[in-house]
Amino acid sequence: MTNDNFLHTDAPAEIEIAGSESRCSYLPRQSATMVYRLAIRLSATRYDALLSRGWRRFGRTLFRPVCSGCQACQSLRVIVPEFQPSKSHRRTLRKNSDVEVLIQRPTVTDEHLELYNSYHLDMHYRRQWPFRRINHDQYYESFLDGNFSFSREFQYRQNGRLIGLGIVDITDTAMSSIYFVHDPEYRDSALGTFSVLCELQEGMRSNRNRLYMGYYIQDCPSMNYKNRYLPYEILQEYVCDSQEPDWQRHS
Repeated sequence: MTNDNFLHTDAPAEIEIAGSESRCSYLPRQSATMVYRLAIRLSATRYDALLSRGWRRFGRTLFRPVCSGCQACQSLRVIVPEFQPSKSHRRTLRKNSDVEVLIQRPTVTDEHLELYNSYHLDMHYRRQWPFRRINHDQYYESFLDGNFSFSREFQYRQNGRLIGLGIVDITDTAMSSIYFVHDPEYRDSALGTFSVLCELQEGMRSNRNRLYMGYYIQDCPSMNYKNRYLPYEILQEYVCDSQEPDWQRHS
């Protein structure tokens, strides 16, 4: 785990690191290049500005694509106050009406690791995702490192059993859906859709205006579901910190 004593030094709030070109995780015939920032300190206000420019967060690591000749990764955010669930969404809510949703600061337990590893092993067999069993320290680095005040986990429990887990950032104005895993035994319950609907419900309840869904990729089965939550906005291009981002609405 990271020692946070260095947070009290005069180090810059973020350190930018250029990534090298590698095989794209989403489009097998494409290569990908990411740019990274290590967040030494990160306030909710600063994070809002980064989200609006297409940055994503895992632990202390912020990232966004800078791929040459490819713009397939499009940042998408749902307009929370105007969202209306579809008939399919309402069926999913009814199907999971017995699921308890708990929102709290992120933690890591054996229960978390078992769920995470079971989900990824299932996706390895279903969609040929690479599989590497994660341990306590690796989970901490990915989801808890930094102990940022806006970070939350959504626990989904049925009869006390943890069947789904979402990592979500909640600032004063917006939310960012970071990651979600579920028990493979509950695949037919559409828990992924249910988790997005629960996040949107929490956003409406707490007067947040946008839910950042990460990157919408039309030709990737794991990433092309995000335009099913209307209305939403797409970021037109990734701009520097001093430029205003341009989001285009889709209803």
